Amino acid sequence: MNDESNAREELVLPLETRRATQRLGALLARCVEPGDLLVLEGDLGAGKTFLVRAIARALGVPHSLPVTSPTFTLINEYPAARIPLVHSDLYRLGVADELGELGLLDRIGRDAVVLVEWGDRFGEALGGEGLWLFLAYAERGRVARVVARGARGAALLGRMRSRMVAATSGG
Repeated sequence: MNDESNAREELVLPLETRRATQRLGALLARCVEPGDLLVLEGDLGAGKTFLVRAIARALGVPHSLPVTSPTFTLINEYPAARIPLVHSDLYRLGVADELGELGLLDRIGRDAVVLVEWGDRFGEALGGEGLWLFLAYAERGRVARVVARGARGAALLGRMRSRMVAATSGG
């Protein structure tokens, strides 16, 4: 597969309950590897930070450590996770040049899983490879559209699909 076809790979998942969102977080936590990038998009209240919290808990971030949106701090780090976790909120960021100042680009593709809320407009500056999760309100709950971008995103989406198939087949 070439990069262009990888960019269009996607999966749509209904998230009718908070529990379904937690299950998606647990699935993502089982599939991510150091260096992976996940960009979360969606309206205010669509569940971006809730999903990040579910991923963090499934990666072993203790419940005693709050997992909140870094709207004002811009970056929260959770080294206590099975894989170091970096959570960023770029809602207030003005231009892509500011990404370098945050140190965020130093973590993508390296030692940590990087979760970025409101990062779609900075997709190219973030390296353009990873999973984009678009969360939206639905008739019943919410829906997640998971889009793979680049080879790294396609590999992560492939791991997700494999685990989903194994779970439904009892494996």
